[in-house]
Amino acid sequence: MEADKFPFGEAVKFGWSKIKENFWNLVLITLIWLAISAVFNSTGKSLEKNMPMLSFVVNLCGTLVNMVITLGMIKIGLKIYAGEKFEISEMFYYRREQLLNYIVASILYFLAVLAGLILLIVPGIILMIRMGLYSYLIVDKKMGIIDSLKESMRLTKGNTLDLFLFWFILLGILLLGFLALIVGILVAIPVTLLAYVFAYRYLEQKKRVVVAS
Repeated sequence: MEADKFPFGEAVKFGWSKIKENFWNLVLITLIWLAISAVFNSTGKSLEKNMPMLSFVVNLCGTLVNMVITLGMIKIGLKIYAGEKFEISEMFYYRREQLLNYIVASILYFLAVLAGLILLIVPGIILMIRMGLYSYLIVDKKMGIIDSLKESMRLTKGNTLDLFLFWFILLGILLLGFLALIVGILVAIPVTLLAYVFAYRYLEQKKRVVVAS
């Protein structure tokens, strides 16, 4: 049987349609996210020269807050995909166990990708793609550290090139949003997030069908 084609267009179309349905909430969430990141980044840089240790602490706190928001944004994206209502406050959603799993899994993910890049570059890119769904699995399936990374490898098997091309499409959308200044990036970020949620669900449901057959 001929393999299903990766739904590039459907994913982007889904992201665009859903942001039109939830425009102001998603734009406000994105604006809050960017503002928080900007505050931490500017504060860390301003302290870097005279108080490097304090700068490190600020940057570390900024990273942790961004990780919390990332989990919240994934949760919101999954709720939108399911047609469920969401609250803006959910962007700060996290459960302690999930956050800890996400932190450790992110460290392992970074080290694995770094090792692959150091070796031959290409293995690092492949691992970056193949293991890149771990955060979705931690939020959606409440998986642990190793299980989320292994399940991501399973879900993305046979779709590495498609996902690589998909990343470039999403990067292009973000670039266009950046060129359109503030208004554009406020739309581009949620569109790419929702498009990737669509891709995750597509791969997850596709593998579920294969296992059941």
